[in-house]
Amino acid sequence: MIKSILLAFLVALIVFAGASSSYAKGSPDKILITSDHAKTVAITNRETLKKFDPWSAQFIDWAKGAVSAPADQSQSYEVFFYMKWPGRRSDYDRGDLKLIYTVRYVAGREGAPGYVYLPGAGEKFHSNNIGTIWREKDDGKWHQASAEWDAVTKRLIITSAGNQETFVNAALWSIGFWAVEICCSFGE
Repeated sequence: MIKSILLAFLVALIVFAGASSSYAKGSPDKILITSDHAKTVAITNRETLKKFDPWSAQFIDWAKGAVSAPADQSQSYEVFFYMKWPGRRSDYDRGDLKLIYTVRYVAGREGAPGYVYLPGAGEKFHSNNIGTIWREKDDGKWHQASAEWDAVTKRLIITSAGNQETFVNAALWSIGFWAVEICCSFGE
């Protein structure tokens, strides 16, 4: 009887471990880059997503180790990694997309490399992050962004800002044209 219970327990443990590990690794399904001063940018390209999962953390240049906080954090972004992970839940989920990891990214100025901050113990998102992967020696520290992450992120942010600027410029031209038309109609 005890052997049967023990065997059943071991089988259940193996099945559970196998089921959760199938969701525990892999590519995110979406990465959102947000800030207070810019439009939210989404990364949904499968090839790009494969490069930046939280487990390999290729968004950090690990060879540099922890670095000092950037002096200028005016171009700061929250980066949210989402994945379809049944059974996972947080207050920041988006339907079937579950928040699996969050970092802060600060873009470098004038060609300088950017920075990535991993939330530390007691900080917002830390408990969610350690449910995915725990980096005890790196959590709560700044790191230099990898060159590839920097290039992808800066390109997306600039493209997004360009689209927003183009929209604003087009709107201003339309308003200006409309104002000229109204003034001309009063002059006739």
